[in-house]
Formats: sequence, structure tokens, C-alpha cells
Amino acid sequence: AVVSTQSTGGHGVAGECVAIALKHAEQLSSNGLDMRFLLHRLLHPGIAETLKRDHIQIMEASQLRAKEEYWKKVQYSRQSGETKQLDDLLKTYNVDLSKYCVTAGDDRIYITLSHSVISFVRSFHSYLQDAKKMYNVRVKKQLIDSITSCLQFQAFQLQIAPDDESVRTVVNSSNMFLTREFIPAVITFLETQVTQQPVPQIRRILDTAEML
Repeated sequence: AVVSTQSTGGHGVAGECVAIALKHAEQLSSNGLDMRFLLHRLLHPGIAETLKRDHIQIMEASQLRAKEEYWKKVQYSRQSGETKQLDDLLKTYNVDLSKYCVTAGDDRIYITLSHSVISFVRSFHSYLQDAKKMYNVRVKKQLIDSITSCLQFQAFQLQIAPDDESVRTVVNSSNMFLTREFIPAVITFLETQVTQQPVPQIRRILDTAEML
């Protein structure tokens, strides 16, 4: 209940709550009182509910952005700092944003990715970082199913994008970014920092994308 209640403010809060609780459990364990199994069991309902709610929020936002997508390059001001924030975020997954950036002669920077893809990456990053802190084997299937459906939706939107010369650059660039860089990076992140196991269910998204 603590996790579920405390997470209503958005991504990050629930993960911090769980991380603090587990840290105290580790301290107790080092003193001979192992409470970790009991703590995981008590926290499970709140963690599961939080992951479910955050998944719904991401999917609803993705569906809304898909309806509003107009497949134009994203424009930022150099002084806004938004490009650097996105670049720093993607460095977490060893993804280089610079190859998708086009600088203009003035204060503008264009990113050849769709608005919906960029917005998704921002919110999905928060979800992944929160999930990492809350993860345990009890929620593995729920988490992998959630991540798979989110990524599948994004990949599908790119497959049904308009076949129009005026937007082809952004569509192709976004598709390359998602299927060749971001999804593989998410897979590596999960397999090395979260589940510690292969995630073939998510890898199949890439197999499907290659066949289309």
C-alpha cells in the first residue's frame, strides 16, 4: 500500500520507496535478521499495482501522441538545454543522439526523430529506471509483458506511418533509431541490470521488424 500510495506523484517515487525499504532490509540482514523475503512478499501487491498503472499511463499517452503525430523533425533551441537532456538520457543506454541531429545556422537544432518517439523515450526511460528499483522475480512476467507491449506499439506506429516523400526521412530515421538502437539497448539494460536473464519475448519485436 505504501508503494501504491506514494507513487501517485509520477515515475521515480515508487522506486525510491522500494529502494529505501530494501536498503534497510539489507542492513538488518547484515545484523542477522533477514527480512528480505518477507519484505518482498509484503511489497508485491503495491509494486504490481504501480507497474500496472504506469503501463496504462504510458500506453494512453502513446496512443494520444500517435493521433497527433505529424511526422516532422523536432526543433529545439540551443539555449533550451532540451537536446542535452535527451542526449544525457540516451547515453544511459549507450545510444548516440548526435547522428540524428541537424544544426541550423541560427539558434535551432533539428532532430530527425518523430515527436511521438522522443516523448515515448523520455517517459519510458523513467519507467525503466523505476522498474529496476522495484524489480523482483515475482513481477518478471508482468514487467516483460508491459515493456513488450509498449515497444510493440511504437514499432507498429512506424510501420503504418504515411508513405509520403515529405515525411519519409523522419519515419525512416525514427524506425532505425527504435529498432536498431533503442530497443536493442533496452534489451541489454534488462538482461544486464534488471532480470539478469535473456528476454526473448522482446527480442522477437526486432525479428518482426526485420521481416516487414
